[in-house]
Amino acid sequence: MYSEQITDFNQRDKMKRKPIVLVLSSQVVSGQVGLNAMQPAFRALELETVSLPTTLLAAHPAAFPQHGKPAGGALPASQMLEMVDWLLEAGALENCAAIVTGYLPSPEHVQAAAQIIRQVKSLNPDMVYACDPICGDNGRLYLPEAVVDGLKQSLLPLADIATPNLFELSQLSAMSKLTDTPQSIQAARALGVPQVLVTSAPAPEDGRIAVLQVTGEDVLRCETTRAPSAPHGMGDLFSALYLGLHLKAEPKALGVACATLAQIASNNLEATQLPHGPVRLASAAIQEKINL
Repeated sequence: MYSEQITDFNQRDKMKRKPIVLVLSSQVVSGQVGLNAMQPAFRALELETVSLPTTLLAAHPAAFPQHGKPAGGALPASQMLEMVDWLLEAGALENCAAIVTGYLPSPEHVQAAAQIIRQVKSLNPDMVYACDPICGDNGRLYLPEAVVDGLKQSLLPLADIATPNLFELSQLSAMSKLTDTPQSIQAARALGVPQVLVTSAPAPEDGRIAVLQVTGEDVLRCETTRAPSAPHGMGDLFSALYLGLHLKAEPKALGVACATLAQIASNNLEATQLPHGPVRLASAAIQEKINL
């Protein structure tokens, strides 16, 4: 009788807990990139996070260029696996509704992430996995080709959502020179992920920038004003914000995420770092359905 009461209490306690998002990405001591950029987005949506660093750096490499490479480096991939094993045994991931992966510095980290996703998914088959396939931008890779191959072969096949920028999409789809919307949509579909959000996509008008949401045959486009520059960490923030809105079943998730980032960019034109403090959600920008 007593054991039945304990079991009933544990079940009710589990039902009361908020959904958890397991976040695997980089960590900096100074600045708002990686985990530091993603956590405020989840807090704004009242989602709890379990954050697992893949690297620990003093700052973003571009934050203090006059001082060279920041102190710190990658944390062992084996340590990621050890920590998740412990968290699973402790029951800390029982309410894991989603996993999002960001910066993974080596093929070993990619393989560790894939193992973690499979482990957690075995406990909760409905868990959503969002892959932010960070590997490059502005026409150059800043991670080894082996990491790109690992993303393609090991992580994208597990993903429910992917959020590549336009350059990353070209690398992952092996389709170079993505200069227009039809090419970008074709490349997004080539990834084989149920839902792909292409950031920094081309927009029909000069001075505008778009995000494409490609879900099978359905395509939504959300355009905002292109800022001349944007703080580091915007991609991290977008992936977290969109995933959180998706978990909340927000029908205008794309519009809210795009408008919020556009607002932050316009308010921080001279900044290289995202502002500290809470993320304030903006009213949704227009989500336009396009047929191509």
